[in-house]
Formats: sequence, structure tokens, C-alpha cells
Amino acid sequence: MAIDMPNNMPMVRLEPMQELKLTKASTELYVGQILKTVVVKALSENQVLININGQNINARTSHHIDPGELLQVKVVKTEGETILQILRSPPQLNLLNTALMHTLPQQASPTYFLASLAGLASASNLPPAINQQIQHLLASISSLSQLPQHLSQAISYSGIFWENALVNWRKTSSQEFLTRDFKGQCLKLFELINGQLAVIPRLPAKANYYEPDAFPLPSIIPQPQRNLSPISYSGQTVEHILSVLREQTGQTLARVETNQLLHLLNPKGEPYSLVLELPVHTLKGLEVIPLKIEEQRKKSALTASQSNWSISFAIHLSNLGDIQAKIKLNETALDIQINAEKKETVTYLAEQQPVFANLLEPLGLSLNLWNVDFGLLTEEVDISNLHLLDIKI
Repeated sequence: MAIDMPNNMPMVRLEPMQELKLTKASTELYVGQILKTVVVKALSENQVLININGQNINARTSHHIDPGELLQVKVVKTEGETILQILRSPPQLNLLNTALMHTLPQQASPTYFLASLAGLASASNLPPAINQQIQHLLASISSLSQLPQHLSQAISYSGIFWENALVNWRKTSSQEFLTRDFKGQCLKLFELINGQLAVIPRLPAKANYYEPDAFPLPSIIPQPQRNLSPISYSGQTVEHILSVLREQTGQTLARVETNQLLHLLNPKGEPYSLVLELPVHTLKGLEVIPLKIEEQRKKSALTASQSNWSISFAIHLSNLGDIQAKIKLNETALDIQINAEKKETVTYLAEQQPVFANLLEPLGLSLNLWNVDFGLLTEEVDISNLHLLDIKI
């Protein structure tokens, strides 16, 4: 269809900041007014014809605008020249971002869930299938003494690789992960509880005893988690117990899925980073160990890019108190940094340097650095990707 273009058509230039500048405004406009404009056609590489309120306007632009595109603009200036700001719709979130927005409000530390399991380990009034699954889940959790020799296996069974293991399980003859994976066992318990509770009663306000919990951001230094005593459900009805347990199981699953999504959202080409939480048996009961695995890359003009790896974790030990540690591996040399909340723990661990060095020798490793400091490290949040655009003061 031919479009007449009058010679007195006002000129508009689309600036890099997505603004339309009108040399003349034929209609009364006011600051804050929202208008809609349609891109009629492209005239050249840097010129388009748009229509505002029935008036054709010639616009010069360095940006790509497709014919037929509907733009929403806001009047930001009327004195002197009229300036219209193009209001772009927010970009669509991908599936991973959408899933993360769903899981973050629902997640909570597994500490509460494990405290309930410990309190229900000897319960006799639960349905047999649920009681059996609780026993199975508790038996699948590794002990703290096993971690040094079986850390890789504990990470594999932490739940963060559950879906990947399901994809590949037919290729192996081992079915161990089906009975050991933390997320898999939580999903089975969650399904059994849902099957038992046709209508889940609303929990009273006093049942929500959870304290505010920090999100497991990849840039945060692992902090020791609270050690909760087993929760007693003496005198509570089965329906109430299962309702609380269902809530805690769902929050724990959301926590695992949050860590999974943060792992998948790690930008391609960037250094590898993985945050997870390991449930473990200790002499005092069940604990959760926050753990972070990071890759550090070294670039040299003479050699190819090399990667060093580090593992950071935090734990509460009844005899030593809260401890944070970071272990860096550079080829076969280890750098170990330890922070402790107790001065006597600092003294004790400082004396263990030769013992640890001797343990490394049969493994072909050497201890390059052993440093123990008093005081825990505070959280270190990476704000490089945070912007002030969405912050309202």
C-alpha cells in the first residue's frame, strides 16, 4: 500500500538512549503522557516511518526497528523540543530464571527437616511406609568420619545431580544412587506423605518456627549452620506431624533445586562454581555442611590457560566450635586456610600442620600453606552484577 509522505513531515531522531526527539508536536502533549506508536515501514537503513495519533512521522534511528512493531512511548520533555522515551517491555525470563523465582521463596535450610527426622526416628505412630522411608533416608546419609575418603561420592549423592543420574542410570549396572541420593529419597518421602494426606490441614501459626535463612548465593562465604536438637512431636496427632514434615520436605527440596538452578545458571565460559549442602551424621547428631567448589583460572601469554580448584566449607563441631576452611589445589600442592571461633581451637589446629602434611605424602600431595586464624569470615557478596535501576529509596 502506498503511503503519502508530506514535505512538512516533522523529523524525529531515535537516540542511543531510546528516545524520540520531535522538532514539532502537532498535538498537545504533557510530561508523563503515555502514547503508542506503530512502525509503518523502513525507509532506509537509518530511517523509518512511524505513526503517532494518526500522524506519520519520519524518524532517524541507529537501532533496528521492524515494520509493524508497536512501541509504547512516554513524554519526558515538552519545553523546547519534545522528547518521547521508548518504553521497552522487560525481557522474557528464560525457564531457569522463572524456576528460580519459584523455588527461592519456598526454600529453607535442611536443618529443620533433619531435626524432625531425628525426632521421628523412633516414632511408633506413623504409617509403616513413611516410617520405613524415614529410616531409609537416615541410613543413606554419610557420617562425618567417612567424608575425607568418600567426599566425591557424598557430593554425587547430595541431590544436585539427581536428574543427570536418572538419565544415565541405565548405562550402569549399579543402582546404589537410587537408594542413596538425598533428593531422590526426599522426593519419595514427599510422595508418600501426599498419598497419606488427602486433605492437608492448615498449620497453626506457632508451627512456623523457622528463623530467617540466607539464600545460598554462589558468592557468599559458607557459614556454619545452626545445630538443632531433634524435634519432639510427643502428643501431636499423626496428621499434624505429617503436615509439618510435608512442609519441611518441600522446603528442603526447594533448597536443593535452588542450588541446582544456580549451578545451571553459571554463565558459559565463566569459571566453574558449585554450591551445595551435605547432610552428615556426627557424634552429636545430624549436621548440614555448606560447601562451595570454585575454579580459578590463570592466563599466561606463554602457556595455555590453567585452572586451579578450591573447596570452601563450614561446620560446627561440638568440641572445636564453628570452623570455616578453604582448600586450594595448585597441581599437587595444597594451600589450606582455616578460621575458627575459639582461640583454643586455633592453637590446637596450628599444632596439627605436621600431622596433616604426613597424611598427604602417600597421596603424592604436598602442603604448601597451613594458616589458622581466629575469627570467622563474614559474608562476602559479589555486587558486580547488581544495579541501582530497580532499587527504590
